[in-house]
Amino acid sequence: MSVADLKRLVQRATPRVEDVRSPDRTDIIRREHGHLPFREVVDALDALEFSATSFARTFRQLLAAEEEKTSSEEEQLCSDTAVHSLFNLLDGLRVLCPAHPAAATAAAAESEGDEEWATSSTPGWQEVAAVAKANGAESLKQKDIAAAITHYSAAINATPKGEGDLHVLFSNRSAARLQAGDAEAALKDARTCVRLAPSWPKGRFREGCCLRQLGRLEEAAVAFAAGQKLEPENKDWGKEVDKTDKLLEAKPAQLVRQVVLGLLPDILAAWYRSDVQEAVLQLQVNGQLSELGACKWRLVREGAKTAKAQIRFAVLQKKGYLANLAANLQNSSPEGYAVADLEGRPLKIPDVSGFLAGEARAAIHLDIKDGKDGKMKAVLLTLPLDDALQRFIVKPKDPDAPKGAVDSVLGLQKKSGFPKSYPRYLGFQNFPGDLNFPVIDLLRDAPGSIE
Repeated sequence: MSVADLKRLVQRATPRVEDVRSPDRTDIIRREHGHLPFREVVDALDALEFSATSFARTFRQLLAAEEEKTSSEEEQLCSDTAVHSLFNLLDGLRVLCPAHPAAATAAAAESEGDEEWATSSTPGWQEVAAVAKANGAESLKQKDIAAAITHYSAAINATPKGEGDLHVLFSNRSAARLQAGDAEAALKDARTCVRLAPSWPKGRFREGCCLRQLGRLEEAAVAFAAGQKLEPENKDWGKEVDKTDKLLEAKPAQLVRQVVLGLLPDILAAWYRSDVQEAVLQLQVNGQLSELGACKWRLVREGAKTAKAQIRFAVLQKKGYLANLAANLQNSSPEGYAVADLEGRPLKIPDVSGFLAGEARAAIHLDIKDGKDGKMKAVLLTLPLDDALQRFIVKPKDPDAPKGAVDSVLGLQKKSGFPKSYPRYLGFQNFPGDLNFPVIDLLRDAPGSIE
């Protein structure tokens, strides 16, 4: 799970021609490699132990490294691959609830605090600072945290900027303040330490610990990753990143992103197979968000079973979707479909309609189980669209048309979320597995049901 891993994946995803020797080594065989499809990229990310969040964070690091290259350095990576498009899709993902926080960057560590250090050198300041630092260390050893903070503050006040080990004093006081439970003040000290000594790895460690304590997990992971970059041979950094990512992956917003990442190749295949104007793609996922949103590689590492689910894919016009939603909201005992979001708030037609509006975006309504009650909760999301994405989609073969009438199937849909308007296209998937879509094409199989 590194920048180097992503770099190799991008190279693998880059269309190229290779000349290789034949098995008997008597001839040269020319092999052409086209674009990798999204499904292979998603599977490769799982094999490399990336989550949706760690992939996005690490790919930003790769992009930054590419921008820093000069013409005299190694050749630039191709910037038009399925890996880049997958990153852009996740980066452009909009979710109504739970909202995903803005991407954190290491630049946040440059925030400046109050300048507490001495403005000039005074006679004997070195001794004063050394004694105060030693007293602070002893107090910390004796668990007298308040005294330690006082002593470290005295050492800071006595030390001029650019002299002594001022950054170490801020690091030490950050540790003391964090032990005292004042994580905000501890973070301020940690970031001052980083600003004073940006190449000192321990400052990033302090920063990451403070941010993690504050629950700002994405920023914490960025801080630990910055420390790892400064000290790549130290394996403890990877442990801190993984520890933070595990906490982050359990958050609802991250679980949703992981579900979307896993389903993205099939979502796009269904979307581009449809020809409905102003469409909404509805997914009914018969599985728990906490299980389906967990990284497969982490489950395997921990000896847990990987999640499975039955999924219904349905595409219909937005007008019909909103009519169904309005009717469903009037039902006092909904079964098999959601009328509230992940935070338990009832869906509101104006909010949903406004959120799903917009050109060049795929509008998606995803129902998924959340909690012990087994009830469906709704996740509304949109994805940025670009016709170039179709290069990376393996279009499944259409299933054979139903041999008989589809009235019973349509009747079941009417009772499970489509009371006013039937889906124009309907398909199913046993996840993980192949998508069968469309199983029913209303124009082909029941044209009289089209309103």
